[in-house]
Amino acid sequence: MILSDKTIKEYIATGKITIFPEFDLANVRPAGIRLHLGDEILIPIDGQTVDLDSNKDIKFERVSIINNGFTLKPGQFVLGTTFERFQVPRNIVGHVDGRSTVARIGLAIHCTSGIIDGNFEEARSIVLELKNQGPFDVVLRHKTALAMLSLTQLSSEIQQAAQEQYKGQQGAVAPNLQLQKNSLMR
Repeated sequence: MILSDKTIKEYIATGKITIFPEFDLANVRPAGIRLHLGDEILIPIDGQTVDLDSNKDIKFERVSIINNGFTLKPGQFVLGTTFERFQVPRNIVGHVDGRSTVARIGLAIHCTSGIIDGNFEEARSIVLELKNQGPFDVVLRHKTALAMLSLTQLSSEIQQAAQEQYKGQQGAVAPNLQLQKNSLMR
């Protein structure tokens, strides 16, 4: 069951859902929470070959967008982060998606990793996989509303521990192939 605005507001008021660092209830939408772009992006360094079975780090350039923003060119891909960090109980998962207005200019905010399920042990930000699929240059600015987080109540609480791969995630975080390989072997 996807949580409605009424339930989301009740869960925030009772502390069942916590959102940091600051949150305006005007960002609760009919079936989700509007999320904003954080203060930095990671730009992949050109010329790398990625082997998913390797322990090799992928190189990115970290860029602050607080003062000047960043112009994302057509076809360009960067990693961003949500301004908000949130924590939910073990029986709720999130689904991140782009806002309609953002989609209409061709900006995708996640590639395939739309389910957010490790936020029950600690508050975490969401890494956004931003790709300009449209014909326009798109300026990315700190605190621009880019995404929606819908929340789904599960049939029971999650029993597994949160994955260690992105524990403590705050800000834009590059892929961690070392811990991914270890978790796949278990």
